Amino acid sequence: MSQEQLYDFAVGLLAKRDYSSGEMHRNLSRQNSDDEIVDRVMERLLSHHYLDDVRLAEKEISKQLSKLYGVSRIKQELRQRGLDPLVIEQVLEDTDVDWFELCFKAKEKKFGDSQPQEQNEKAKMIRYLQYRGHSLSVILECIS
Repeated sequence: MSQEQLYDFAVGLLAKRDYSSGEMHRNLSRQNSDDEIVDRVMERLLSHHYLDDVRLAEKEISKQLSKLYGVSRIKQELRQRGLDPLVIEQVLEDTDVDWFELCFKAKEKKFGDSQPQEQNEKAKMIRYLQYRGHSLSVILECIS
């Protein structure tokens, strides 16, 4: 695939959804094994601001927050999208979120506003909220 064809392929992918730089580099590398051409196409996409990892991270974080996910789950989802860990940390720091309130909403949505009466019920809540990405300290504060 020539450089122009590879660029057109990348723009076609970006027309469907946003990609992180990591995801796009992997996709382009599958299409063309010449790293020099892939790097030139990546530079061109970045210079035109077609790829913007910060914008993508902000968008994904707001999507994950609407699902009531905690910090660790959000980080995991963003790493799977191929985002740089430094970008993830920076965007999460800039995000104004009350993690306790988010955890409480997730607990309330699934279990209602009652407190756990038995140890089994408490363990079930803790497992569910940990799966959703909330930290144990926030969960224990939320449950008690």
